[in-house]
Amino acid sequence: MLMHEACRVSGLTKKAVDYYVAQGLVQPELLGNGYRGFSEGDVERLKRISTLRRLGLPVQEIRTALDGGQMLAAAARRRALAAEAEEARAKVLRRLAETGDWSDADAQLEALEQKQTIQERLLTAFPGYYGQYVSLHFGRYLNGPVTSEAQRKAFAEVVAFLDRVSLHLPPELQEYLDETAKGLDGALVEAVQADVDNAVQDIEAYLTAHQEELEQYLRLKESGEFQQSQAGRLAAELRRFQAAAGYRDILIPAMKRLSPAYRAYHDALEQANRVFLERYPGAANGPEADG
Repeated sequence: MLMHEACRVSGLTKKAVDYYVAQGLVQPELLGNGYRGFSEGDVERLKRISTLRRLGLPVQEIRTALDGGQMLAAAARRRALAAEAEEARAKVLRRLAETGDWSDADAQLEALEQKQTIQERLLTAFPGYYGQYVSLHFGRYLNGPVTSEAQRKAFAEVVAFLDRVSLHLPPELQEYLDETAKGLDGALVEAVQADVDNAVQDIEAYLTAHQEELEQYLRLKESGEFQQSQAGRLAAELRRFQAAAGYRDILIPAMKRLSPAYRAYHDALEQANRVFLERYPGAANGPEADG
């Protein structure tokens, strides 16, 4: 169909369609008479672009969100981060109005900006729902004020690390990860993290209460069937990536220097892992695996 028909069916103006064509979001066929021909697929894509624009996504995000699935989920998470940051700024403003403490407001805003920067980069560096998980996971420890030059240096190290790394999984493992992680949201991550926190606080009691399940799980992990499964292959890929990228040697230490709350959490996790390995010395990876 020609431009006027494509506009009528998609509900867009000619100016909007011309813009999306110029941005490479849709590529109609150039006909012999010099006109552009839009296929049904082109028009459906224009409709989706219109929907995403109405949702407030900029062109660059639309470019990836059109792929659907994990890209749409990442775009949704970015919008959620922006909304959370806006609410946090409103709280800082209300507090400033009440206290008149400008230095406190500056410190709170610096922490907020750092948190948003790190979470956005985590979404970019790690694909799909895994990126959403690590963004939510680390984000819960980035609410404290920035009070020292050491913290600012650690922040720069975290950003530099995330800017240079990117996790690329084989397509079948990426598909498996996205399928198993559907429904992941902040509430679920908080619930999982609360369970981890409870275990860390009294690891001996946790190991005793869950002895049968843990031993079954460890037997499963050691089996050839698990190692050849998508879950086993995914776990191996993540371990290889973390070792090669310096996840534990660079990112985790910098996060601990940046956030006292994260340092306390991770130190407790490492202690719990030592207890775990004392009881199960054959285990290849303990509870520290998620960082």
